[in-house]
Amino acid sequence: MADHPPANNAMADTDYTQQYETITSTARISMVLRPLMEKHAIITATLPGSNRFFNTALLSIDLQNFTITIDGLHPPEGHTLFLKIGRLTLRTMYEGVEVSFTVNLKQSDSENNMAFYVIDFPESIRYLQRRNAFRVPVSAAKEVTVEIKTNDGKSFTGELNDISAGGMCVRFAKKKELDLSSYTEEAECCIYFPDKRKICCVFKVCHSNYFEINNSLHIGGSFERLDKTQRRIIERFVIELQRLARKRLAR
Repeated sequence: MADHPPANNAMADTDYTQQYETITSTARISMVLRPLMEKHAIITATLPGSNRFFNTALLSIDLQNFTITIDGLHPPEGHTLFLKIGRLTLRTMYEGVEVSFTVNLKQSDSENNMAFYVIDFPESIRYLQRRNAFRVPVSAAKEVTVEIKTNDGKSFTGELNDISAGGMCVRFAKKKELDLSSYTEEAECCIYFPDKRKICCVFKVCHSNYFEINNSLHIGGSFERLDKTQRRIIERFVIELQRLARKRLAR
């Protein structure tokens, strides 16, 4: 019986900085949800008027019809309840990111005696990033070029997607496969800030994600062995991004 949520979905975690965001952009919602689908993340489902917790998984995202397909609810008692109520809230945590959203049922079907549901694409999702150094997104109005050079002499140029004092994610237009997506050694990176400052430091690739919706590859990783000056420049830039984000929210 799933009468309590999975342990990794626990809300209380005082060791992390917590910052909530409501995302309404279809493109950004898809970018958040797609890794959950690709990694077959377990998603907790709750139904209005019920104190039970059920498990499901994200099977597909259809942006043309603005729908999502999810797996049948487990335990199976959730199936009857969902068909009756027609609405549920989905919540999961994956790689330090907690996501939740509420949607309506559009269609129920089955294949090989296994139920699945077509639900509305969410109009918004609640997004919580839980990590020691919260990564701040970089707006399109403040483009920051990043160049990464590997030990074998190859160079890759992209745009900064988000950044914290401890690491960053870089966005590349994926016109072809990038060797960088599977690179495991330390590399040199140069970040060209808007005020003409530049820092070059050691960068270690930790993960990569391809997003079909905008044909881009995101490379995430950590800064290694920053000196005091480099760390101060990055921290000041992060603070500036946070200040600008607060001003936009206050409008």
